Order: sequence, then C-alpha cells, then structure tokens
Amino acid sequence: MTDRIDQIIDKLQPLKEIRQQLIDEPMSPPGAWIHEYEVRKQYKKDGEIYWYQYAKWQANEPIFKRNPKERLKGIVKRGKNREYTCHQHIGRVGSSTGLPTDPAVTEAYREWENRKRLDAIDTAIEEIEKALKTVMPDKNNEA
Repeated sequence: MTDRIDQIIDKLQPLKEIRQQLIDEPMSPPGAWIHEYEVRKQYKKDGEIYWYQYAKWQANEPIFKRNPKERLKGIVKRGKNREYTCHQHIGRVGSSTGLPTDPAVTEAYREWENRKRLDAIDTAIEEIEKALKTVMPDKNNEA
C-alpha cells in the first residue's frame, strides 16, 4: 500500500510541471467555451444560398469586453452590462464557398484546449491531495 502511495506522490511532480507549462501558454478565460453556429445567406446576384459556420466565445457571466461599432456606442439595452457581454465573435470556421477557417478560430480552439487541460489537471491534483490527506493525515490535524 505504501509503495502505491509513494508512486502516486512521485507522479504528482511531473503533473505539476505540466501544469506550470500550461500556465505559460495562451489560455481561454475560466468558464468560457466555444459555440459554433451556422448562418445561411442568399445573395441577390445569383440567388444561391450559401452557408457560413462561425465560432464565438460564450460564458454564463458577462466577461468579454464590449466592442461596439462607432454608430452604436452608448446604446445598450436596459438592464444589460454596459461594458461586458457574455459572448464574443471569434471568426469563420468554414463555408460552402470554400473560404478557409480564420486563424483566430484555430488559436481560440488551442486556448480553449489549454484551459480544459489545466482544469482537468487541477481537479486531478485536488482529488489526489484530498485522498492522500485521508490516508496520511497531517500530524497537526489528527484527532
């Protein structure tokens, strides 16, 4: 049993090093995720209907700085946060016209993946430390 505990403790150090490397990487805000949505547009010129797939950051709380168009500055619906919003446009993921994915979308997915990895590592470390405390309580905390 103590051999297994020692192995777990030994594996915590590399996990903490990976965590430190992740912290130095670009990261999405905590609690944010990427939402993809499709827009269809019919052009009058040829009557064709094209689709565009877009991505935006989404959060439950208003954490993204508003960036209103100049003509809309100062106009905010009543009860809304004037400075922050719950979503932020990232860019185009794809389209039926063959336009490529915006580089900002690729970067956003990388940032989101870094956040998910960091959150998973933090959860794992917390659970391991909690389990170790029940098996090996501190001498100060013993009853």
